Amino acid sequence: TSQIDQNLMVMQVCEEVAAKYNLVCLNQEKPFAGINGSGKHNNWSLGTKDGVNLLNAAQITKKSGNPEIFPVIMAAIIAGVDKHGDLLRAAIAAPGNDFRLGAMEAPPAIISTY
Repeated sequence: TSQIDQNLMVMQVCEEVAAKYNLVCLNQEKPFAGINGSGKHNNWSLGTKDGVNLLNAAQITKKSGNPEIFPVIMAAIIAGVDKHGDLLRAAIAAPGNDFRLGAMEAPPAIISTY
């Protein structure tokens, strides 16, 4: 998504500007032990080619006319995350996330659905 591109661009610019002033920009998620910081999170969504958000019950019910479809979609997504969580995590999380030092809230290996 464009947000990921923008995030990467901001991190690159921060590193370049810091170097220009003989400083270092730390982009590690939790660089200091015992100090909470802003972690990196991966959020995702699913949609149809018509723009229906498959994680939005109202949109699905309106489009399909069937309020029973949303729970089936959610059950399938949760089952997929449960079955393939290791693959999802490997695809979206950087190895540095496992070695962050703050870890003052959710542990680094958590995948959640809610």
